Amino acid sequence: MKCERGALHFEVLHAIPGRLRVRLERPIASEGLFSGLVGVRRCRYNPRLQTLVCEYDPERVGEDRLIQRMGAVYAGAVGAELLHVRRPEESGFSMSPTGILSLALIGVDGALNLAGSPLTGVSRWFSAGATLAAVIEHAHQELESKGTFDPEVMSVAYLINSIGKTNSVQASLVAWAATFGRHLIPRAPREQEYLVRREGRRTTLIPVQGRRDGADFAGAMLRRGTEILTKAR
Repeated sequence: MKCERGALHFEVLHAIPGRLRVRLERPIASEGLFSGLVGVRRCRYNPRLQTLVCEYDPERVGEDRLIQRMGAVYAGAVGAELLHVRRPEESGFSMSPTGILSLALIGVDGALNLAGSPLTGVSRWFSAGATLAAVIEHAHQELESKGTFDPEVMSVAYLINSIGKTNSVQASLVAWAATFGRHLIPRAPREQEYLVRREGRRTTLIPVQGRRDGADFAGAMLRRGTEILTKAR
């Protein structure tokens, strides 16, 4: 972690929908500081380990939003000027069976297209339908876990427009790559810096833009490739 003067560190140790476990760099008076946050059900603070476990309602608040709100409360309580929020490493190959099935059907559809098989009239529907279902499922999972979904899933509009057309295998591959491609890249722990701003009794966090890591760069290139392929159709 970086060690700027006046900086505070807030590390997310474990996160699943409905439960967060974080480590605090400086001690706090009690877990009661976080009880008033929207969606929070209960919190338990371990002063010896300086860890905090919060249970929350994922239907009322997303994971990312809750982490920012908890970080703001924490920074305000200990008087920090700069907050570093560190997230756990993301696994590289995290994909649902629907995503794997759709990729397999895209491969079959592509092979049939190259062979000039008359079965492509059927295979293109299967590959497009499976990809559409996989993208929608992925977006739903992200909405449940984070309260939002990545913009890459909007490639589904390109896919829907191509269903039944000769370029449907290309559209299916573009939608699949845009949605799942970046999740196949192992990612290092993420760390975001925030400036702490106080307005009366309210504390808010302002993101500090820094350099993107390799995975972010790869994701940006993937999005750019998707845009080029979409315009070229």
